[in-house]
Amino acid sequence: MLTKLTAIAVFVLGLALAVQSVSTSQVSAQSNKNDRGQQLFQQYCASCHGVDGKGGGPVAASLKNPIPDLTMIEKRDGKYDQLKVQNIISGEYEIAAHGKKDMPVWGYIFKQKTGSAMTSRLQIYALGTYLKSIQAK
Repeated sequence: MLTKLTAIAVFVLGLALAVQSVSTSQVSAQSNKNDRGQQLFQQYCASCHGVDGKGGGPVAASLKNPIPDLTMIEKRDGKYDQLKVQNIISGEYEIAAHGKKDMPVWGYIFKQKTGSAMTSRLQIYALGTYLKSIQAK
């Protein structure tokens, strides 16, 4: 009887450790995406959108149009549409401040820096994921 209980206890402990490992790796993967997205944001977007995404970057004062608060996308649109945000970043939606659709400011930079369409899409995804993480609650 004791051996059977010991075996069950070992099984339950192993199962608990496996579940914790999966949860930890999922959190770690999400954290890595957010870290990469934050790094990209600071490098390419913060000069206009500010380090906090609220539009107060050092270049903002010299621009004609006010810089949108990127922490308010979800509240402004009623939801955070990751695909729409990625399409804006990549230049699928033309936004005057970003340049023409055929050559958006950062879409061009990402493609030139990486040399790979897949890497560019992953960077744009990481940036979109980071923006989702800074949405106002």
